[in-house]
Amino acid sequence: MIKKPVIRAGAILGTLAIATLSLAINNKSNQSLMATPILTTGSTIESQPEPKIPDASIKRPLLGIYDGHEGWNIEQVQALESWQQKKNAVVEMFTNWANDTTRINNFFQQQLPNIWNNHNVPMITWEPYTGDASAPKDIVVQIKEGKFDAYINNWADHLKTFLAGADSVYNTGDDRRVYLRLAHEMNGNWYPWDAAMGGNSPKDYVRMWQHVKKIFNSKGLDANHVQWVWAVNRDDVGGFRAEQFYPGDAYVDWIAIDGYNWGTSQTWSSWQTPDRVFGQMIARLRAITNKPLAITEVGSTTKTSLGTNKAAKSQWITDFLNYAISKNIKMVCWFNKDKETDWAVFDGSNGYSTYAIGIKLSSYSESDSANLRLLSDDRFYGVAP
Repeated sequence: MIKKPVIRAGAILGTLAIATLSLAINNKSNQSLMATPILTTGSTIESQPEPKIPDASIKRPLLGIYDGHEGWNIEQVQALESWQQKKNAVVEMFTNWANDTTRINNFFQQQLPNIWNNHNVPMITWEPYTGDASAPKDIVVQIKEGKFDAYINNWADHLKTFLAGADSVYNTGDDRRVYLRLAHEMNGNWYPWDAAMGGNSPKDYVRMWQHVKKIFNSKGLDANHVQWVWAVNRDDVGGFRAEQFYPGDAYVDWIAIDGYNWGTSQTWSSWQTPDRVFGQMIARLRAITNKPLAITEVGSTTKTSLGTNKAAKSQWITDFLNYAISKNIKMVCWFNKDKETDWAVFDGSNGYSTYAIGIKLSSYSESDSANLRLLSDDRFYGVAP
């Protein structure tokens, strides 16, 4: 769940009340602009004007969230769902490769079950850190050469036990399912598994991914239980292109992009529309594969060239939710944690009503509590209309 302390970028398109903002491109995110002061926080859904949405509601992307608690304090997810009046299909979480028995047991026996029992499918962002913030510079090479096989086998065995469900028998009707997002944003320069960090090449990354996937395959961890999500940063940072890291269709179930509207929150950034954040990378990824596409991290700041503007962020949220529908995105996970800047749409009690309105009117898909596996196969695979 580490977000990168690195260069990102921005540009801007204005709308109503704000003067045109300056364009600037660096690295990582962002989006649209402001309208008349619409509602920002704490309002009820019913009292708000309904944003215009495209006539494409049958596409129904899966609704996801990252809430910052990694499966602990599930009450915060419940508060969000009560406020937005819709269940999340997916709850994203982050975990590293620390080979610590207590940590691994907590993850599989408490954190994952907490999410599943709240009727959300976990998306595990599996980061090859060997500690909270450390890893060898050649971690990718070491993994693909088999030096972490004992850890991978142990972790996969624990995952299979979790996936077996309450009856502890794998491949029965109560089996669980997860999305697995391994070594994300490899086209950046902020993680040890990024080629730009040194000691790893894109070819090493591809072989690493394939090696790990083959271990899971050997244990019968199939696509009906685990969907593999290959997630890139919205910009290439560090001299390598995202396409160089693609493991191949036989090893990937979903492709994904992480991107943010940094606005003027950083010295190098400016306001960007959703299409400025995601448009080029969407086109590039769809040129190499027809796998379903997700936005696995997204957020917007309130920081504009004219100062803090909650109405601007509110409008950006509407624009993005509509944009994702128009681009046939199959899953959206909002980064609901104020970290480098104010990304969140819900603070535990109040939120941006345009988010709650948008996910309702645009028909974002929630989980199905009546289904023991929470999602139909088509929705889980990202092939549902």
